[in-house]
Amino acid sequence: MEPLFTELVDRLRSAHSDNLLSVVLYGSAIVDGAAKLKSDYRVLVVMDSISAEDLRHARTPSKWWSDSGFALPVYLTRDELNRSLDVFPIEFRHIKRAYRVLFGDDVLAENEVSTANLRLQTESELRGKMLRLRSLYLPASDSAEGLTTLMTDSIVTFVQLLRSVLELLGEQPPVSRLATIRRTHERLKLDTSSLERVLKLRSQPARLLELEAHDLFSSYLDCLKRVIEEVDKL
Repeated sequence: MEPLFTELVDRLRSAHSDNLLSVVLYGSAIVDGAAKLKSDYRVLVVMDSISAEDLRHARTPSKWWSDSGFALPVYLTRDELNRSLDVFPIEFRHIKRAYRVLFGDDVLAENEVSTANLRLQTESELRGKMLRLRSLYLPASDSAEGLTTLMTDSIVTFVQLLRSVLELLGEQPPVSRLATIRRTHERLKLDTSSLERVLKLRSQPARLLELEAHDLFSSYLDCLKRVIEEVDKL
């Protein structure tokens, strides 16, 4: 991965010159001992200013990065980052748990992320993602493969939200996804075995029978529903 990270920085510096302030790599792959997937890495690009022309310059390095199998970089100005910390506490607290500065200033070390809106955003995100999961079930349920993919694609987001739940309970959540699920089980006294199984399927794909996939989805959905109920009580 390291040669790709180096080339990304070179391409971004070439595209943005002195306007580029920082390139930050973040995500569970930074410290998680599990198998590293490209989807476990995210990139934050911090600029002094962002105009339409800057976005045109960003197209070439962003397309190369996406074609290499990674998610598109997130672009922010330093001012936008500073002013967004209280609006997106989940996202920024997630980034600060595990990140590497590939270039420039450590813009994340300069600020603390407020928890004032954390409970509200956590419940809002959980409910919104649950609604989306139900909607996506309709086309995905045509096959066991589609349903399995729906679950393994969504588990990363839900685990991120579980970390916020643990923070609301006064804990410093684990960075490891598996450890986060198991600690949620301990604190909320919920059966999270379906979450563990979905997480395992993400790193170790296996073909499920149609009935097996539907049973797992049912347990998965029920567990997430119970997590939301617990958050609503906080």
